Amino acid sequence: MVPEVIKESAYGMGATTWGVTRKVIIPYGLQGIMGACFLGLARALGETMAVTFVIGNDHTVSASLFAAANSIASTLANEFTEASEPMYLRALIELGLVLLLITLMVQILAELWLWKVGKKGGI
Repeated sequence: MVPEVIKESAYGMGATTWGVTRKVIIPYGLQGIMGACFLGLARALGETMAVTFVIGNDHTVSASLFAAANSIASTLANEFTEASEPMYLRALIELGLVLLLITLMVQILAELWLWKVGKKGGI
């Protein structure tokens, strides 16, 4: 997405391919690269079934990071249809609100960080 004129200007000044990549292309596209990373993170926070299958769908808390576990999104997907008691249903709704707040906080931090990088980079 970097305009050819900018890259050719750097080459015309005697920069190498690595120098153009490091000093021109990456700073010019840094805001977009970071935005893509945050979009991927936001998608991963809300991912449900793939995470459930990979991490084991276990509701116990373990001291090991490699033991089976469960995420908030997969708990909501697996347990919401079976929630018959009002107290259990309220707990699941509160879990949904916690997931919403976490996602909103990540998005706000991403926007602030992207704004700071864009301001610093002169983009």
